[in-house]
Amino acid sequence: MGSLAASAPRRDPEIIWGSVGTVLLSAALAVVWLAPGMIGLLPRCMLKAATGWPCPTCGLTRAAQALAAGQPLEALLSNPLAGLGVVAGLAYLPYAWLVMAGLVAPVRTGWLRPPLAPALRWGALGVVALNWVFLAAAGR
Repeated sequence: MGSLAASAPRRDPEIIWGSVGTVLLSAALAVVWLAPGMIGLLPRCMLKAATGWPCPTCGLTRAAQALAAGQPLEALLSNPLAGLGVVAGLAYLPYAWLVMAGLVAPVRTGWLRPPLAPALRWGALGVVALNWVFLAAAGR
């Protein structure tokens, strides 16, 4: 009788996030380069429409458009966290592709275990909150 762990599917973050990132990047580039008019078809922020307050992701589309146009400062001003997130995601993709191709060994440090993991979660929540305050103060 085999162990349960041996039959479990692999859930390597490089495969998951590399695949998701590749699909998102491909879709974004297709829209920006092939059908830029489709961007206007995206739904508006429901929270902002209902309350007048931006959601934490307001400006993500503008930030991605600015980065695609080679305007990183504009991306950071549209939504700092989204702009940095898109840049970080783009920096991660080549690494994920190399791991998926078997050309590079995956990096496993183990530093995301307790007690550091909860602190990082709270820190990430704090960064999102600060970004949201910036968006509200800037009238995004």
